[in-house]
Amino acid sequence: MNIKLLLLALTSTINISAQCLAEQSFPEQDNADSISYNLDLSNVTIVGHNEIRKLREAAMPVSVLGARQLEGTATSINDVLARTAGVTIRNTGGVGSASRVSVRGLEGKRMGIYIDEAAIGQLSDYMSLNDIPTDMIERIEIYKGIVPYRFGGSALGGAVNVVTKEYPPVYLDASYEYSSFNTHKFNFAFKRTNSDTGLQFGLGGCLTYSDNDYTMTLQNLDNRKVKRDHDQFRKLMAGGSLKATKWYFDEAKLELVFVATKAEIQGIDTDIREAYNHGMSGIAALKLTRDNFLIDGLDFDFDACYSYGKNGLVDKAMYRYDWDGHRYSAVSTYGGEQGNYASDSDNRTNDWLGKLNLNYLLNEHHALNLNLYATHTRQNPKNELMDLSFGYQTNFPSRMSSFTVGFSYDLTLFNGKFMSSTTLKDFNYSSRTKVLEHTYVNKPQDISLSRNYWGISEALRYKLTKELMVKASFSSEVRIPTAEELTGNGYSILPATDLEPERCKGLNAGLLFHHHNPFGFIEIEANYFINQLDNMIRYQADMIPSMARYANFGKVLTKGIEGEVKGDVTSFLYLYANATYQDLRDKRKNEVGSTAPNPTYNKRMPNIPYFLANFGVELHQENLFGGKDQNTRLLFDASYIHEYFYDFEMSKYQERKIPTSFTMDAGVEHSFLNNRWTLTFKVKNLSDRVVYSDLNRPLPGRSFAIKIRYVMK
Repeated sequence: MNIKLLLLALTSTINISAQCLAEQSFPEQDNADSISYNLDLSNVTIVGHNEIRKLREAAMPVSVLGARQLEGTATSINDVLARTAGVTIRNTGGVGSASRVSVRGLEGKRMGIYIDEAAIGQLSDYMSLNDIPTDMIERIEIYKGIVPYRFGGSALGGAVNVVTKEYPPVYLDASYEYSSFNTHKFNFAFKRTNSDTGLQFGLGGCLTYSDNDYTMTLQNLDNRKVKRDHDQFRKLMAGGSLKATKWYFDEAKLELVFVATKAEIQGIDTDIREAYNHGMSGIAALKLTRDNFLIDGLDFDFDACYSYGKNGLVDKAMYRYDWDGHRYSAVSTYGGEQGNYASDSDNRTNDWLGKLNLNYLLNEHHALNLNLYATHTRQNPKNELMDLSFGYQTNFPSRMSSFTVGFSYDLTLFNGKFMSSTTLKDFNYSSRTKVLEHTYVNKPQDISLSRNYWGISEALRYKLTKELMVKASFSSEVRIPTAEELTGNGYSILPATDLEPERCKGLNAGLLFHHHNPFGFIEIEANYFINQLDNMIRYQADMIPSMARYANFGKVLTKGIEGEVKGDVTSFLYLYANATYQDLRDKRKNEVGSTAPNPTYNKRMPNIPYFLANFGVELHQENLFGGKDQNTRLLFDASYIHEYFYDFEMSKYQERKIPTSFTMDAGVEHSFLNNRWTLTFKVKNLSDRVVYSDLNRPLPGRSFAIKIRYVMK
């Protein structure tokens, strides 16, 4: 839109949305969720909102975390997400441990995980959201229930999209953090732009190391306290990019990334001393965008990615140990500490991903969107030591492909007060593999399948007043099983040949109030949600010893409410508080594959928290200690998760419970030389509480961290 021509043509007061002004140069404000620009030019007033405010006012339910949350006491993305209404993080240990993001009780592979709207779910064996340094993030978007159509793919619980910073033409950002348990984190990002050619060169990387040698309490061994002695974690990520902005495309960007990881396996039930996981991957990604592609109003957005990786489990120790130091021979004559077999796997994986998004703006009221999303995975597992342990070949090559077509229609009426977004999707996938159906029949069976499903979603928003809006959304979606769920991982997960995709019908209704005050803003939000999940996929042990596979569990019904209040109370004080109640119930009336009554019918689903809350306060003041171009922030955050059962609650006398956790974090951050240098000191778990995420999975106690950061721009 040409703003100059518009100003000359109109003589009355008009309001222009931030989306129409996205190409104009407005200043940004890091510590506010919204900002207005009032320009009085011949009775013409232009009102714009920053990106966070614009996202919050979209029709679908979404939480957006900006610089204020990212630069607080959090040391990772997981810390940031864990303080969001309706979100829990299920960690299994310290730095580098496995973790699952849960939104309104739906977790793990149901969640869509994106970086700059590009899916990384296919690459989860090599990288995770938690690998991205918070210094490099502009904002984090948490979508609840409905995933934006432009993202593509299939997800049920919602999606997390990390938006990285768009750096100025010349930029350097480097930081080093040292924290408890001998943890070191080094991050850097560099960018240089050639103004004549429009070419931008970027380099970045991070190095993480931790001993994770904290003291843990073992509930399964009479609350014995032991020090973790085999949990070292090392990870290297390095990458470069080349972006052109003056070619045919508005943006043509090529990225290359290398990732290498080694993670020792910490024993809980037994004292594991040698086993570890390893992985290495090379990733190449291409992005092309152009506005007004071929015709006016048509925006083109294309992403392609290829990854080659290898990973595996090394577990070939000839002896096992208990926590009393007693030594036992391995079950297999070939070794192995964790189970009944030895392992020295070298699994090779090839992943391809492509996404095409075409958005056509007919006029100010109507817009159409077409999204094509395709993936292909080829796995070639190799584990000769495991085959020797069992006496026959246990893993076989596999292939899986998926293709999703999404068509969306956006409607805007009543001068922008009413918004509607309707999406129809078609899901297709196929897979081929071999599987041993029984341990006593060593002849593998060829398995091939191809399936197709449909899904639909609708999101509505209406502004009752300038400050108050109501939202509602409905979805009937499908989640295609991942390659790991369908075809296994090559060493511990077997193929699931009869796995059905998950289907979810969900409803969300909420109110959002946003008020400007002299100090910034006050925001209040409340939501009610209900979801019915069919063919729920769960991880479960298999008849083959020490192996597992995914299986359909059945029907689960979720009901819940969440609320949040946040805002600037004074010019130097910011507060936030949120709480979530989520009730997940087993709705299977009969046992799986049987007419026998289900004893857990209508029981709360186990191992999922049902009540959680967060609170935080920030005090900030410029030049608190004198001088100039300095800023000081004092930060405090608290999180509460009520106790919940590890198994189905069949009796109030059950002892297998994950206990209530109440943790507090604090920090002080001081920047000087106009934010060129920043020093941060943080304390996590101030009261040194014993915290468990899952039964027998103790998390770190109190820890300290100090960080120095340098920015040149």
